[in-house]
Amino acid sequence: MWQRNNGQTEAEKLQNRFTAYLLVAVRRQQRDYVIKKNQRIRHELLMEDDTYQTERQTEADILDELPLLIQMENVALQCALEQISERERYVFMARVLDGISFEELGAELGLGYKGVAAVYYRAVSKIRKRMKEVDQNEF
Repeated sequence: MWQRNNGQTEAEKLQNRFTAYLLVAVRRQQRDYVIKKNQRIRHELLMEDDTYQTERQTEADILDELPLLIQMENVALQCALEQISERERYVFMARVLDGISFEELGAELGLGYKGVAAVYYRAVSKIRKRMKEVDQNEF
C-alpha cells in the first residue's frame, strides 16, 4: 500500500532529490519552449509583410513594426539600435532574433567567423554604452 515519504530513509531522500530534479527539468523545458515560441512569433510578425513588398524595408520600418509594448519598454534599446551602423544592426538582429550562427552570417556577408564575431561583440558593446547614456539622460 501507499506510504508517506517523510525523507527519513536513504531511499526516500533519493526519491525527493529525483523529484526535485524532474520538477526543475520540466520547468526549464517549459521556459525554453515559451521563449522559442515567442521568438518565432516575433520573427513572423517582422517577416509577414515582406512577401507583398518588392523593395527591401529599411531598418527604421522594421523597428516601427515591432509591437508597441516592446517599443515602449525599450526606448533606450531602440535609440541604441538606430545609432549603430547598418551592418552591426543586421548582425546583432540576426544573431539575437533569428539565432543565426557566426558561420552562417560570415558566409552571407563574406566575412570569417572571427570577423562576424567581432562585428557582433562591437555592436553589443556600442548598444550597452548607448543604452546607459540614454538611461542617464532620462534621469
